[in-house]
Amino acid sequence: MAVGDGWADLIARLFDRLSEALAGEPQSTKIVIIDIKEKYGELRCEVLAPVGPETEAAIDQAILLAEMRSECTCDECGEPGRMRSTLGQSAWLAVKCDHHQSGYPRTVGERSPKRRITDRSGVFEVTYDRAADSVTEILIVDG
Repeated sequence: MAVGDGWADLIARLFDRLSEALAGEPQSTKIVIIDIKEKYGELRCEVLAPVGPETEAAIDQAILLAEMRSECTCDECGEPGRMRSTLGQSAWLAVKCDHHQSGYPRTVGERSPKRRITDRSGVFEVTYDRAADSVTEILIVDG
């Protein structure tokens, strides 16, 4: 796993939610976590899950919550943070709080708490609430 210590709680919550998602599946059902890493300052998680569509949706939501929380959580301490970058042509991105911004002097800006998701059931606009660590989904009707 290649993520900062500040995301330990975020990863623990992800694992709890993955376990909850599997609760409706047979006890022998296992998922494989292929990769958990930071990329472009955000959490990335890839799993292989031979499960039904309802469980797959719950797994996708658990991963989405973790990814969206990572966009506003300092990867060093877990406090609220903002996307920042190093200077120069080969800039690196990371989410840092004001205390841990050393080496990342430029604020990239506030990430929108909204994300558009497309899946088999339609297109959704998902809004993340950090305080509640939850999302609300609004179905966008395709024209």
